[in-house]
Amino acid sequence: MTNRIVVFGGRGFVGSAIVRGLPAGVVAPPRSEIDLTSAEQIRGILRPDDVVINAAGYASATDRSPAGLARLRRDNVEAVTMLADAAASAGASELIHISSVAAMGQRSGSNLVETDLAPPRSPYGQSKRDAELALAGYGDRLPITILRPTSIFGEERGLTAVLCRIAGLPIIPMPAGGRALVPLSYVGNLVEAVRLTIGRATCHGRTFIVGDNESYALGEVIKSLAGALGHDRRPAVAVPRRVLSALGGIESRVAAVRGRSPLLDPIRIETLTSSVSYSTRSFREATGFEPPYTLEAALERVAEAYRRRRVA
Repeated sequence: MTNRIVVFGGRGFVGSAIVRGLPAGVVAPPRSEIDLTSAEQIRGILRPDDVVINAAGYASATDRSPAGLARLRRDNVEAVTMLADAAASAGASELIHISSVAAMGQRSGSNLVETDLAPPRSPYGQSKRDAELALAGYGDRLPITILRPTSIFGEERGLTAVLCRIAGLPIIPMPAGGRALVPLSYVGNLVEAVRLTIGRATCHGRTFIVGDNESYALGEVIKSLAGALGHDRRPAVAVPRRVLSALGGIESRVAAVRGRSPLLDPIRIETLTSSVSYSTRSFREATGFEPPYTLEAALERVAEAYRRRRVA
């Protein structure tokens, strides 16, 4: 009999994609109906031998407000600890936890591997690192696999909408000339990575970087997206990093007054202007993973969804 699959965070961007991409019958408890910091409530859902996938969490990487910091701690650390405790107590067959390469520390570098760690550069990254450290204490009670996706994009992702708007401007601004290599990966590729992890004992007790097998020049991504949107002849202009930083400083002050998180956060500016690539070799060797979606195919899907929303 196939083990039941329970996805926590199944209504979010990543979680909903996982639910859609796995076989029918996946259980996804609504976030509004369960307190993920209550082991008792979680145990009420789980059964022995369940495959537990955790895609829940607070993903606002630029939120540094007091409320945001408290939510990062509650949703990304305390809830993960409670879930692991409940899954172990219920006799779950395994826990697959969706972390992030942000847990490794936001930095530049080439072909970074799982052990290339630096101090996290954001509260979000710190919360992801702390969750991974907390899960290490459950290894003797529960088989756990940690997946660290690179920068995930897809049809319903906020970052994707921003890139589509940039690609649709009469003159396309290119941060730092668009030369930075960014580790983008389509959400459908992450779903395939999760599928291959389920029930694979060789993944238990290990942490993997997952994503596309290469990073992409930001300028080429934006140009390809512009082409997919029918704007391939629009001119582009380079925007130096110092200009972005100046604009980000102004925006940050305005956002602070309005109680919002800035779009041009220093970490986001660094992401758009610094090159970084990650090695997925360990995961490929453990599972035989190959991304089912090329960047071009993914951008076509994103552009089509964006056009549909604009027409609706």
